[in-house]
Amino acid sequence: MNFRNLTTVLIAIGLSSSVLGTGCSSTQNAPPADPQTVLSGTDEQIFVGDSIEMNYDPNVIMKRAEAYYEKESYSEAIVEYKHFLDLHRNHVLASYAQYKIAMSHFKQFQTIDRDPAPLEESITAFRKLITDFPNSRYEEEARADIRTCQEHLAQHDLFVGEFYYNREAFLAAAHRFTHIVDQYPLLDAAIIAKLHLAQTYEQLGDAEWAKDWLVDLVQNHQSHSTYERGMQMLTQLKQQHPELEVPDMDTTPKEDIKLVKLQPDLSRLQTHFLPPSPSTTELSTSQTPTGGAASCSIGAWCESSPQPSLAPSTNKTCRPGQWC
Repeated sequence: MNFRNLTTVLIAIGLSSSVLGTGCSSTQNAPPADPQTVLSGTDEQIFVGDSIEMNYDPNVIMKRAEAYYEKESYSEAIVEYKHFLDLHRNHVLASYAQYKIAMSHFKQFQTIDRDPAPLEESITAFRKLITDFPNSRYEEEARADIRTCQEHLAQHDLFVGEFYYNREAFLAAAHRFTHIVDQYPLLDAAIIAKLHLAQTYEQLGDAEWAKDWLVDLVQNHQSHSTYERGMQMLTQLKQQHPELEVPDMDTTPKEDIKLVKLQPDLSRLQTHFLPPSPSTTELSTSQTPTGGAASCSIGAWCESSPQPSLAPSTNKTCRPGQWC
């Protein structure tokens, strides 16, 4: 009888210890909430745990993404917004999630002297919003934001082009300025780039191409703040190279967008006769080869060849023994 009572007591003690031990273990092993992750006033359960609700519920995922965004943890926010779209593509907030992905990329852009990759990713995300969610309430804002990103990208290229110019890397500078004119022809930076292209080709010793860019500038942007500088350069160029054929300038101002941002004039550097940069922009006037030059395809090695009376638009007048 005593033996049975003793056995019962031991079993009861063992069960009690097991229950207590389990309770303590669960308390001690619970992962602590990261204080740097959880926002003040935010439900901590959206960040910790491993429940179906936390991983699949659209409200929980969106709340977590918004918390990261407000905390300026944009990389984490992008992951959550994309997770939301992967699971809930047809949700009423799907277009909003795509918009916030684009904005999260944009928020990671710092200044024009830094990596412009966030701007490019932002443009891609905005365009995806317009394509995947047509006529959404965010489409108009997305188009405006794309233009803002393009303005920053153009300013970045201006910065890099001027950096090359000031270090006498004129060929690299010409490539940057030409890229601005080709990719962003309607932006203020494109007008400034035309002036810089004229300055760059003058330094390269190519008065013909410098003239073409100046003619383009003063004919098409007479109300822009670079107009007077362009006219001064064109007058000086005509005096230095009387053989240049310059069309008569219409001095009547045309209606144009008055843009206030003007880059400072670049310093005049010693002329370096380097091969001119190829430009994909069709120039407004024909190019007549000068003495001792040859008509060569752009990007090809220029050798001695008969001088044609008129160089085709796809050719460039280059000196023999240079890259054209």
